[in-house]
Amino acid sequence: MDQNIQILVVGEDKGLQGEFEAALQGVSHRHCITSYASDYRRAEEMALNRQPNLICVDMEKDFDDLKRFTHEIHQMLPETTVAAMYRPDQFSGERSESAVVIDGVRAKIQDFLRHPLSSTELRQLLDRLYTPRIATPASSGKLVSFVSNKGGVGKSTLAVNAACLLATRHPGRVLLIDASLQLGVCSVMLDLLPTTSLVDAVREKDRLDETLLRQLTISHTCGLQVLAAPSDALEGSEIDDEAIYRILNFARRAFDYVIIDTFPILDSTVLSVLDLSDLVYIVMQGTAPNVIATSKFLPILEGLGVGREKQRLLLNQNYRSFTGNLSPADIEERLTRQFDGVFPYQKGILAAANAGVPYSLGGSTRFGFSRSLMQLTAEIELLGTSATRFRLKTHTESTWQQLGEFLGRWRRG
Repeated sequence: MDQNIQILVVGEDKGLQGEFEAALQGVSHRHCITSYASDYRRAEEMALNRQPNLICVDMEKDFDDLKRFTHEIHQMLPETTVAAMYRPDQFSGERSESAVVIDGVRAKIQDFLRHPLSSTELRQLLDRLYTPRIATPASSGKLVSFVSNKGGVGKSTLAVNAACLLATRHPGRVLLIDASLQLGVCSVMLDLLPTTSLVDAVREKDRLDETLLRQLTISHTCGLQVLAAPSDALEGSEIDDEAIYRILNFARRAFDYVIIDTFPILDSTVLSVLDLSDLVYIVMQGTAPNVIATSKFLPILEGLGVGREKQRLLLNQNYRSFTGNLSPADIEERLTRQFDGVFPYQKGILAAANAGVPYSLGGSTRFGFSRSLMQLTAEIELLGTSATRFRLKTHTESTWQQLGEFLGRWRRG
């Protein structure tokens, strides 16, 4: 599956959304995520939040407002392409179709589509623009999310411990965002009493920038910055997908690594997180019901544009072994897919969570759970480099040694 293409469609015509969606039906080889705005003011706000790859705007007879809009877009998002949609019979008299195109070019419009929109034209436009426009964002920060479709599998435990371990190596450069809006527990696991949260970032949206975002985070002694979850579900209802887009885009500019814990449900906010994530760690248990649920969850993620290259499947054995317990090999056979990481049971994890002292901040890093966590954080550190993807098999000593040697060479330059 290709990387997501963000498209913002702008126009007052109420039938425009249906026309555009119908044209997209014939572009099945691209995974396009479309948003719609009825006016330029709303479009500018959505463009700033979502940072689309392509903006398709209905061309009006009066070019002045369109010119102002395209000028603002090129100032805000110089890498975004603006294409105009027009009807060949829309302009008559002294203005021919070629004159309309020339006026559009002068208004910094880079491509054109004719109404009624056809799948062929839209596909050709995306083919022309895909390679240059779908690229690594200008900001350098890497976004990594932890997701599941069931609570209690240890998703938050892995997110918190990975963030803390990263922060010990990169103090002040790692942000943990608790985007579990209904029941965030990251602050409790870190023994922090938050005075600010994601809701404050939403309420300050008009003046939010990288500096203010840093001020809204809470510091942990390990060097980690935390943006806490809302205090309750009522506050959480103030946060929507637009707000999450905006916050994450500022976060990746302010921090080198952004770790995101999510709520185990595929709502609009989680979809926004998935869309912006460079890596998605899918956490599951080894119980039969969870295996069945995960077998259904994985194809859903791919259908949403989270391709295999972004997915990492983790088995978290956060319970004692018992007679009849499924082995990792049994689960892999059922899922027809290998695990990218296996985290063995560690009785000290629960005690650490109760004490608010992450397990990753103490003890050996050479065995069991800690060793798997070291491998996971090493992969996050290597995001954006030419490093080979390593599997995190806990029983493969040669893989661990190879990864350690590579990471050592990479850090030395």
